[in-house]
Amino acid sequence: MTGGTDSTRHSAGLFSLRRILVVGWVTLTTVVFFNVAIKFLDRGLLGANTQIPKFWPLSKFTLRIERLPLPEAPAFAIAALVVFTVATVYLLRTDRTTVVPVAIAGVVLAVLTTLTHGVGPGLLRPLSAPGTYERAAIGIADPGGYYEAAVAVTDPIRFLETFEARQLSLPLHARTHPPGAVFTFYLFEVVLPSSLAVSLVVGTLSLALAALLLFRVLETYYPRDVAQFTTFLFVLLPAVQIYTVTTLDIVITVVMLAAVYCFTRESQLVAALGTLGCVFVASTQTFVFVFILPVLAAFAAIRPAKRRPLVVVLLGLVGAYALLAVVFDFNYLDSFAIASQQQNPGGFLLFAEPLRYLYTRIEDIAEILLFFTPYLGLLALAGARVLWQGARGLSTRDREPLVLFGAAVVSILGLFAGGVYHTGETARGALFVYPFLMLPVAAALRATNASRQRRVLLAAAVFGQALLMQLVGDYWW
Repeated sequence: MTGGTDSTRHSAGLFSLRRILVVGWVTLTTVVFFNVAIKFLDRGLLGANTQIPKFWPLSKFTLRIERLPLPEAPAFAIAALVVFTVATVYLLRTDRTTVVPVAIAGVVLAVLTTLTHGVGPGLLRPLSAPGTYERAAIGIADPGGYYEAAVAVTDPIRFLETFEARQLSLPLHARTHPPGAVFTFYLFEVVLPSSLAVSLVVGTLSLALAALLLFRVLETYYPRDVAQFTTFLFVLLPAVQIYTVTTLDIVITVVMLAAVYCFTRESQLVAALGTLGCVFVASTQTFVFVFILPVLAAFAAIRPAKRRPLVVVLLGLVGAYALLAVVFDFNYLDSFAIASQQQNPGGFLLFAEPLRYLYTRIEDIAEILLFFTPYLGLLALAGARVLWQGARGLSTRDREPLVLFGAAVVSILGLFAGGVYHTGETARGALFVYPFLMLPVAAALRATNASRQRRVLLAAAVFGQALLMQLVGDYWW
């Protein structure tokens, strides 16, 4: 199995309580230091004004300690702690290594931590445009978002046929995504009885599917107990707990993960047609679906049997959009150009605003790492080292987690280099990258002879950061 044999395990285990506290303190002080340093460099030395966020690297964030809904927030926080404790004890004391309790715990915790914001701000506001609730409070109307666009759709066929013509008139998020983003919420709106139901179902169903798919991918390469605990850590991530309920990004994460799951199966039919279906759906939701293509290509590079399915995926994708252009007069490339012009009115950000390009690239990476927690970040580094050191002596199958992880990192960095994500928001917008970051975490857990107590401490540290971030901050998108 990937991650080392028993002879390569070390007995140091995972983080002790002392080390968890030290790492947490160092992380906090480091974030504060760079927050001050970057602003000083930008304004004090360069005299620039690149709109560095007040709470760098959190771009869409404000402190809300004085606006915590009482007594709801403490009650939901306590309930979340109880659920976390029960789930952790159950998972570490039972010999059953199924993903069902992990998925249930993740869904319940995501709902409870989100409800610390209240039903309106937590479950309904994400269906609206950024700032809708805040601006409505001072009398400024700002309707917008996928959901607002979806409820205005009366004829789906006509909507697709005229999408490019009306694209710039759509709400902000809807105009920078392919039409499938609106159709997703349109389907939920048609099937479900209320916007609250849409909010809950989008998040809970998608999170459960993401947990299931991640577990299935992990168990392909690791023992089931490692796959189960790693998946549990994934559902506890601050990025997952904060950005799962309601957002389109968890839907995108599911289809990206499903594409990898299908592509790594032994069946050529599943690898070809299953992956094609998932990649096509991802492409209808976001233009950054291209992230997954280098990952699949890298996997096919070390598994010759996957090269034919990869060709099927690429040709099938081109054929699908050629068919849409003929039947519905929808040009995917033109729609992308319109969205790109909307996002980059001055041209490529590196040339238009070099300093903003530099600062936002740093911000993009820093935000992903912060929402991943420093604990799993350190574990991922250790796990990547384990995978790299064993790569030469392992079979092609055992090298696959390293290839998937490495290709995902290179792909997301390539998107950043291309100017994608102008204001951070990558913990949400690039939520799909987190399952790939869990692959080296699993390798580290496999290679570590950790006691039950240390695993409890690790889970508590990850969820503790998630709950704390939910309580102290207001995140809008």
